[in-house]
Amino acid sequence: MIVLKYLFICFMMLLPLGANAASSNKDAMSPQTTEIIEQFNQDVTIAPERAISTERKHQILFLMGGALLLLIFLAAGFGIAMGIFGKDVFIWHVLSAGLATTLAIAHGVVAFVWFYPK
Repeated sequence: MIVLKYLFICFMMLLPLGANAASSNKDAMSPQTTEIIEQFNQDVTIAPERAISTERKHQILFLMGGALLLLIFLAAGFGIAMGIFGKDVFIWHVLSAGLATTLAIAHGVVAFVWFYPK
C-alpha cells in the first residue's frame, strides 16, 4: 500500500513535465495545420429560423431558473418533512433533488453557451 502511495506521488510530481512538453510542441505547428484551424474560425451565419434573440434567451433562462427554484424549495420541504415531522416522503425528496440538480446543470450549460464572451 505504501508503494502505491509513493508511485502516485511520483506520478503527480512528473505530471507538470508532460504539460510543458505538450505546450512547447504547440509552438511548432506547421502552416498547413494553421490553415485547417483557420477554416473553423470563419464567421458562419445562422439561419433566421434558428436564430434566437437575446431577450428570448433571457426569458428561457428565467423560466428555467424559476423551475429550479421551485424544485429546490420542494426538495428542502420534503427533507424537512422527513427530518422534523417523520413523514415518509423520501422518494419525493430524491426525485425533486435529482430534477433540481439536472436542471441546475442544464441551466448552467445553456447560460455558458449563450452568453460566453466572444
